[in-house]
Amino acid sequence: MNMKQKKVLCAGLVAAMLMGLVPQTALAAENDILKYDFRTYDTDVSGDGWDWDASGRILTIDGLYVNADESNTNGRECAICLPEDSILYLDGDSEINVDGYGLHAIYAEGDLTVRGNDDLVVRTTSASSSVIYVYRGDINLEDNVFLEVYPEGHVLYVDEARGSDGVVNIYDKAKVEVHDPYDDNFYMMDTDELVKVTYRSPAKPTDEWLNFSEKYDKDYETITFYRKTVVDQPEEPEETPEEPEDKPEETPAETHVFQIKIGETYLVKDDEERIALDAPAYLSEDGYTMLPLRALLNVSKDGVQIDWNQKDKIATITYDDTTVVIPVEGTDKTVTINGEETILVTAPQTVNDRAFLSLRDWCTVTGMSTDALQWDSATKTVTMTVEK
Repeated sequence: MNMKQKKVLCAGLVAAMLMGLVPQTALAAENDILKYDFRTYDTDVSGDGWDWDASGRILTIDGLYVNADESNTNGRECAICLPEDSILYLDGDSEINVDGYGLHAIYAEGDLTVRGNDDLVVRTTSASSSVIYVYRGDINLEDNVFLEVYPEGHVLYVDEARGSDGVVNIYDKAKVEVHDPYDDNFYMMDTDELVKVTYRSPAKPTDEWLNFSEKYDKDYETITFYRKTVVDQPEEPEETPEEPEDKPEETPAETHVFQIKIGETYLVKDDEERIALDAPAYLSEDGYTMLPLRALLNVSKDGVQIDWNQKDKIATITYDDTTVVIPVEGTDKTVTINGEETILVTAPQTVNDRAFLSLRDWCTVTGMSTDALQWDSATKTVTMTVEK
């Protein structure tokens, strides 16, 4: 929907209100919007479609319909504002529409937990907006919560994360279904664009920060976030106690942080060392950071090797007991890992006779977690943490 269509839609909605065609609950929600700053209440309050329990810091919504923009939020940066350690309880299907630069649908000044058994639809129209924005806290989605979102910007955003465990957690049967609002291959966007976590020293990102799994559906053009899938590990047989042997001390793994900026012909290691690239990084049409295969060896764990067959355009990657075969031709996203087919998120590409692969797919085929990647849209820079 373009801006002209949005204006026509808004004009129609206003006319419908005047003619009495919009349900009174929706009209009441519009009038109540200035009341939705729950950081200011120290007593219980309620309105059409919502109820605030001040002592438990629980906001229950049931049939709430909100249209928020810069004209009716009185300078706030959120449609619904919550204090730290709040609970948003979905007791009935509700909807929040946000239209404004930097205007978030839901904001919390600390930990936020979303619970319940119903649906919440959220639409945003600005790249600087978020569906849920939490400052110095965690986001927890529990029970049967279902968030159906049409975002122009971030879906889940945690600013200045402090913990070392889960920062964005999805539990039970909770789900977030992300739809493409403009039918422009948004469903292929990198998760780092949809779920953003920033931090300050001494906090450091870990593999546990993003505690959820994701699934792409090309037919419906959606990305779904859901509870992390845990693969049961077989029990190891008990070992017969033996006399302890003198073992050499293990050398702890070295951790390095790389910064790759789109368009630059170098990457930065540990904020001090520049490493030249044989070709600059670029964004693929579906929004993934692409690097030449040779450069990817710089951001790999030890022991990874690449063999390039120029004639057949096939890259063979080996490490430990793993062999990965990657055809770099056309739009094929299928690779084999130890003979088993795996689908990449974006097809490998050839540019000026150099083979390129996305950073996300490089993590997948070399056994690294994609949690190691962080994308800064403002500077178009990827930060990647690698254990050597």
